Amino acid sequence: MLSVREVVAGSVASSGADTVFALMGAANQELVCDLEERCRMRLVHVRHEAGAVGMADGYARFSGRLGVATVTAGPGVTNTATSLAVARAHCSPVLLLAGDIPAGDVRNPQYFEQNSFTRLCAGAGGRVGHPGGLAGLLRSAADALSADLPFALHLPVDVQEKPAETLEAVSLREPADPGDAAEPAETEVAKAVQLLAAARRPVVLAGRGALAARDVLAELAQSLGAPLVTTLRAAGLFAGHPLEAGVAGAMGDGRALRLLESADLVVAAGTSLHPLAASPSGICQGSPVLVRIDAAPPLGAWVYGADLRADTRIGAGRLLRRLAARGSTGPAPSMLSGTFGSWAGRTEDRRTGTGVHPLDALEEVRGLLPEQRLLVIGGGHASLSACQLLPASAPRDFTCVSTDFGAIGQSLPVAIGACFARPGQRVFNVTADGELMMSIAEFHTAVRYRLPLTVVVLNDHGFGQERHNLTRAGRSTYHANHPTPDLVSFAQAMGATGYRVTHPDELVNLKQGFNHQQGVVLIDIHIDPSYLNPASAYVASAMSRRAQQ
Repeated sequence: MLSVREVVAGSVASSGADTVFALMGAANQELVCDLEERCRMRLVHVRHEAGAVGMADGYARFSGRLGVATVTAGPGVTNTATSLAVARAHCSPVLLLAGDIPAGDVRNPQYFEQNSFTRLCAGAGGRVGHPGGLAGLLRSAADALSADLPFALHLPVDVQEKPAETLEAVSLREPADPGDAAEPAETEVAKAVQLLAAARRPVVLAGRGALAARDVLAELAQSLGAPLVTTLRAAGLFAGHPLEAGVAGAMGDGRALRLLESADLVVAAGTSLHPLAASPSGICQGSPVLVRIDAAPPLGAWVYGADLRADTRIGAGRLLRRLAARGSTGPAPSMLSGTFGSWAGRTEDRRTGTGVHPLDALEEVRGLLPEQRLLVIGGGHASLSACQLLPASAPRDFTCVSTDFGAIGQSLPVAIGACFARPGQRVFNVTADGELMMSIAEFHTAVRYRLPLTVVVLNDHGFGQERHNLTRAGRSTYHANHPTPDLVSFAQAMGATGYRVTHPDELVNLKQGFNHQQGVVLIDIHIDPSYLNPASAYVASAMSRRAQQ
């Protein structure tokens, strides 16, 4: 008869994951050993519990499989808070296996109501109070994880070793059943077809919920002569397609901004239309007709010309067939021609008072990145410019962690998780000094496992967004200035390779840093702290509009 611990460990091994990110303590020690020794899972030992969950999140983002982390009781759980909230915001299937103290052990210094805590952060979870409750909790975990949501399972040390009666290991993440996919209402399909046939400047906007609908959306756009635009979370979905027009909102290069401003109809597939994914004078303030395709109910006070409550592949396919049946064709894709206004301000004066202009640095980095690259973007203010200038090669090849929960300090663990998810491929983490210092302990984890990881630090010696906020408020920037230690010496002391760029003339030396095929590389680029990305004000405005909806 298997124990509770053995059923849990076996269920993890049966769920498509091959890696567990762990920080061991007394309350999860036997589970850690069981996962590796009996279940033959690969254990990655990290330096901080937040790093364990962050790496599991990165593993899930770049593999599409279940990400798994395990920590010990009490502070081991509380240390995971922000990383769990980030995984929840991104909709990552992350399973946290948390050791717990025995029930009623109120004199234990780690006594804490863990389940309530992680429910606030992850959104779902449960505590195995007795073996009889395990089956129901495993079903709940499977429901959450199969819906691409995190789940925290708490395992008291005494219950872990009790017999699980007749229970056997089960899979905790099942692929969606195509037969369960939602079908659109015929009345909404007919309404949408009429609107599409009449549109002269249509745009197709795809979000994360449309990742499986790439081909049919591209075919729909082709039939309409409509540009293909994505939200940031779907960046790279149409990479290489002749109608591809970048990322909408502040994190795009500007093409989608102009197109959405002039559109008379937007097909919004698999997106909630968060204001950050809309242009300032387009969807948010203008009045294009909206045709929505999404199985989930709409959010916010949007007015839709047609609302297809359906799986995006099915809904888009239905529209495509109906348009073809009535012989409807859209205009030629002339909307893609001409110039576009870039958030990155490519025509601006780039003279700097100190260091390298961040746009010059990022353009140099872009030229050195391989065509197909695994890219993790972090940082606060720096992430705006990085997303604008470093496009994704495919949705599973790219993520910007700073947009999830508005948190910094997360991109290095996510990048490390990406390395384990895509073995043999180099991962590029573009971050900032303030963010890197928040998770710098995990740099040694990357070195210890000899990962193919390049960390590019846009170093402005402080917190850029806060510095600009203080300046706008007429305050001293002293509180946002934090001189960064010698990162190159740090990298070398950890066993990595380090490079430093402090002047525009030194950008030509970046090529050497990008030539490494093995091991961890850190490239410290000292940028001008005075640069203010023009999209910064739009982000603040969009968030304000969101709060008012």
